[in-house]
Amino acid sequence: MIEIFINGIIPLTTLGYVIYTLAVTHITIVAITLYLHRGVCHSAIDIHPILSHFFRFWLWITTSMRTADWVAIHRKHHAKVETEHDPHSPAFFGINKVLFQGADLYHMEKNNKETIEKYSQNCPTDWIEEKVYTGRNNLGILILFILNIILFGTVGIIIWSIQMMWTPIFAAGGINGAGHHWGYRNFNTNDDSTNMSPVGIIIGGEELHNNHHAYPTAAKFSLRPWEFDIGWMYIKLFGWMGLCRVKRLAPKPVVQNEQNTDSKLITQSILQSKLAVITDYTQKVLKPIYKKENFHLSFKLLADHPNRLNQKQETKVNNLLAKNNKLNAVYNLKNKLHELLHSREIKHDNFVEILNKWSDEAKTHGIEALDDFIVRLRSYKVI
Repeated sequence: MIEIFINGIIPLTTLGYVIYTLAVTHITIVAITLYLHRGVCHSAIDIHPILSHFFRFWLWITTSMRTADWVAIHRKHHAKVETEHDPHSPAFFGINKVLFQGADLYHMEKNNKETIEKYSQNCPTDWIEEKVYTGRNNLGILILFILNIILFGTVGIIIWSIQMMWTPIFAAGGINGAGHHWGYRNFNTNDDSTNMSPVGIIIGGEELHNNHHAYPTAAKFSLRPWEFDIGWMYIKLFGWMGLCRVKRLAPKPVVQNEQNTDSKLITQSILQSKLAVITDYTQKVLKPIYKKENFHLSFKLLADHPNRLNQKQETKVNNLLAKNNKLNAVYNLKNKLHELLHSREIKHDNFVEILNKWSDEAKTHGIEALDDFIVRLRSYKVI
């Protein structure tokens, strides 16, 4: 009996314990990215009830997280990103706090009833959610603790401890901290989101965080040929099994050889590609001139929308730009283009007219990179 308690009913080799631990923690990550994130939170995929109930049960025994809490907090993150109201922004809390105390920030926001009520629409409210997953949310991890000891003996306690730490470290700290601090950016989004790695395996594809912030409701996070999203692989696999259906994908803007001439097509193509348009402008107009002018200021401050600069940064940018007419011109045109593309006041009927005014202003500066971009602007097509 003592031997069973020490070794469990399924004694494994060291490698076996490692493989098992990696497998069960990976399932937890898959449940978070597919069910909580892409499924319930952003409605990018429809998950069959059989699979969604499995994910809900698995998250109950491995994390004790409630669907409504996680979804509400993440939706608020998108709505209030990089502000003092963002539940876990490194820009406000600092990278160390989010990285190492991300779970604490999650639990603090979880106790904010206003957040949960406002942002938890369309979350499950059935009997098992109310009576078990909510009413007895800590019972699940207790069951897992006992089960691990029965299966693996004292090693099961170590495995259980790793399972309990996995989500706070990799999901709460990793995605919310590192995913807004380190990495590369495909899109000039109005936040600090980054792609931590072009290969998204460890945290289910969530490593491609900048891509996600660019297109939050897209089921697939990998948007460049060299990027890999393992979450998308599982979506395709479950789709083949009839357990998952893709609802939304990111638009794929391409630049054609010929220009669009129809006003409706120009409007539709540019507005659907607005993130690509701003990113193209930043990379093909603003950045080359920034490098050529040898400007002594972080390019990030110029690439960001001015609304995201604090007063000290804005003053510094404006003072330095006042001494460089060429860079000042393309910087201001970038901000005007951003407002044009994101304005809710501009109607589709007069979008091209306002775009023409922006183009006419751009042409007056006689900057070759600007002239090339104006031609490119009317060559977008979404496929």
